[in-house]
Amino acid sequence: MKFIKTIVFLLIFIPQVNGQLIPYRVNFKWGYSNTKGEIIIQPQYAFCDFFQDSVGFVIKDSSSYAINTKGQIISEPLKRYGNFINGLCPVQLRNGKSVYINQSGKIVIDKGFSAAENFSEGLAVVSLGSKLGIINTKGEWIRQPDFDTSSIYYKSGFLLGLSKGKYFYIDRNGKNFQLPDSISPAGIFSEGLAPVFVTKSYNSTGQKVKTTFLEFIDTTGKIALSGFFNDGVDYSEYITIEKEFRDGKAIIKSRNDLAWDYFFIDKKKRFSPLYSVARQLGDSLFLGVIGYYMSDVRILDSNYYVAGQFQSKPTQVGEFGNGLVPFRDKDGNWGYYDENCRLIIPNKYSAAFTFKNGYAYVVLNGKQGVIDSKGKEFFTDK
Repeated sequence: MKFIKTIVFLLIFIPQVNGQLIPYRVNFKWGYSNTKGEIIIQPQYAFCDFFQDSVGFVIKDSSSYAINTKGQIISEPLKRYGNFINGLCPVQLRNGKSVYINQSGKIVIDKGFSAAENFSEGLAVVSLGSKLGIINTKGEWIRQPDFDTSSIYYKSGFLLGLSKGKYFYIDRNGKNFQLPDSISPAGIFSEGLAPVFVTKSYNSTGQKVKTTFLEFIDTTGKIALSGFFNDGVDYSEYITIEKEFRDGKAIIKSRNDLAWDYFFIDKKKRFSPLYSVARQLGDSLFLGVIGYYMSDVRILDSNYYVAGQFQSKPTQVGEFGNGLVPFRDKDGNWGYYDENCRLIIPNKYSAAFTFKNGYAYVVLNGKQGVIDSKGKEFFTDK
């Protein structure tokens, strides 16, 4: 499970793209072009990010700034920025204070936060000093800062918190979700379900024995999934959660003599075949790897059928977006393949990121740039 001790921002991300403005690099300077590659805002920045809610973030003179679609700076200098959600974006000012700005670049929530996260389901995790709390889009406290760490975002109406070494779920009202003493969180809520450890007792040769099982609860706290049978064996006592539900599949794992066995399971408790590596790729597609050495790498659909099988074994695979997945070959070069494992954009980049809204960041010859889903490059080196 991943948690935040101190909330951090991702500097480079790809939110919803404003239709006509695409980050465009000329040599070492960045500006914006239209989708044809015609320059609209002249290259003058050290970096440009995609527009979101009619606001773009750029880097100039070692500071970030928000700009509008006319290229006008609308914010004060920033250290970091997040994503616009519900019309609000968390930013960190040069003095270290974190606030929320609106689409005009105006500060609209300022309570002296030491860190602030993106909104999710109308709520955001913020920190004052070493403690985390929760606010709504009006900046009102839903829960005053009193817990130590948490998952980053609300999912299915819940946040997973940690305080004094104990995990607990926090509901949308900021209250702890009450569970029986025999049930403890094993992961975050997703798609209406959360993995939990359930402790049960039974008698064995006159002695009381306690055993812990993996099960799933729904948003009311009731056990929704239990008894995970595969090939006639109940795996409940031997599996743990690897990844929460996404696109209808969770990933569980069990220990073998060498490492781990991985399975996808669906909400009807149906197991996939066994894999040495299992990943959710997005777009309702999944990655399954058979074997540790001469491995067989496959892309699976939602029915566990093989959609594609890599002939050239990848050393790393990214996430699907817009029907394409980043793929690193044995020489360390990145390109993009489709769900049937057909090469669409050649392996020539030293880094490649997920496509969103038709565009992705790549790195070529040590410089970052943008490409579209047909491989058109939005950068020029003269």
